[in-house]
Amino acid sequence: MLWLSTHFIPLAIGLLVAIPPSAALSFFFIRRYEQNAQALAQQLELNQQRLSYETEKSSGYLSELNQLKQDQQQLANQLSQEKSDKAALTAQLQQLPVVTQQLKDKEQGYLELQERYQQQETRMAELETQMKAQTEYHAEQVKLLNENKEQLKQEFSHLANEIFEQSNKKFQQQSSQSMSALLDPFQKNIDQFRQRVDAIHSKEMEGRGQLVAQLNMLKDMNNQLNQQATDLTKALKGDKKLQGNWGELQIERILESSGLQKGREYEREANFKDDDGKNLRPDFIIRLPEGKHIVIDSKVSLVAYQESLATDDDVLRQKFLLDHVAATRNHIRSLSDKNYPNLNGMNAPDFVLMFMPIESAFIAAFETDQQLFNEAFERHIVVVTPTTLLATLKTVANLWVLERQNENAKELFKLAGKIYDKLAVFGQRMDKLGSQLKTADNTWQDAMGSLRDGRGSMASYVQRLQTLGAATSKQLPASMSAESLDLDDPETEDNIEDSNKE
Repeated sequence: MLWLSTHFIPLAIGLLVAIPPSAALSFFFIRRYEQNAQALAQQLELNQQRLSYETEKSSGYLSELNQLKQDQQQLANQLSQEKSDKAALTAQLQQLPVVTQQLKDKEQGYLELQERYQQQETRMAELETQMKAQTEYHAEQVKLLNENKEQLKQEFSHLANEIFEQSNKKFQQQSSQSMSALLDPFQKNIDQFRQRVDAIHSKEMEGRGQLVAQLNMLKDMNNQLNQQATDLTKALKGDKKLQGNWGELQIERILESSGLQKGREYEREANFKDDDGKNLRPDFIIRLPEGKHIVIDSKVSLVAYQESLATDDDVLRQKFLLDHVAATRNHIRSLSDKNYPNLNGMNAPDFVLMFMPIESAFIAAFETDQQLFNEAFERHIVVVTPTTLLATLKTVANLWVLERQNENAKELFKLAGKIYDKLAVFGQRMDKLGSQLKTADNTWQDAMGSLRDGRGSMASYVQRLQTLGAATSKQLPASMSAESLDLDDPETEDNIEDSNKE
């Protein structure tokens, strides 16, 4: 094409100038033909380029088609695998109710284990403190009783020595029966006193044995309960009735762990009436010495708290924590509105214990809104957890222990008073006996004097009978012999004359 443009066109122009008009017309048609030929040549070249492009493009389509066929085969294989997986999932889905029931059974078993764990976990530290305090107290009581017993023993020994030193052997033998009658009641009281001390010591040893057994049991249970502690919230969420029952059960377990007895130191759901005659039943009433009460009410709210633990979104977590705070605040307000301390027959201080069984839920609520403490205090509500409630109930149990120990001490002092009274009566009777012994001794001395003293005595007459030849086989004692008398003594002569006059 370039050659035609370079050589043919100048030649055609030259011919056009040289030839006539008819020839020019022919040249025009030739020129037109050449232009068409040139256009056709350009179109042919363009078509060849397009053909080459389409050929390359067809090759790409062919490769893509082959790749699509390979992908189709892979998809067919995946479809077959998905069908197999679907069949396996269908079989697993059929077993889902059985697995769900097994999970519920495990959750129920965990709930029971968690209850035992929370009651035993706090008891372990408290039992050691209680054991130490009781040991010190009983040791002091035993020491005091031993000192009193030793003092009484010394006093009795001293008194007996004084009595027996003043009496002679003959009158000791004659009065032994009377002495036994006086000392037996006193000895009986001493035995009762000793039995009471032995009983206190026996109870102390029994309590130590029980404490050791409980500590061993706590040690065995601790590892098992720790493994399941993370599932507690899941087992309780969503079921408000179960939450309420679980909270009350937690309180009762803590009450039992503290040593309080149902029906004696506490009562569950006791019925009281307000000023309008409406019946109200607090969850628990704790009895104190002197007829006073403490009210405990369980409030459990875990839905919002569980949601805050389950989410990873900080914004949602804060929202759920605020919902948890709102639920806790509603519990505080509703409990305050019931006004339990002013119910008829209630002798309680102007506050109520609101029990939250999960420590972390309590911490989350009061850390999120620190004003919650002030609001609860203003409404006369004290929020407690298992740890703080157990410490409070331990204090109550110790108050009852002290109350009973005071009663025992009163009884011991009463018994000591009886012993003192018996001793006073014994002393009075011994003084009376001493006076009687002294009078008897004087009478004996007078009788013996009239028997043996002087020439007109019975002893002198009897001795004269022997001198006159009376047959005798025995001799009078030297103390009754008239030979020991001084006949020249004027006092002796006066005694003889007085005897003769009589």
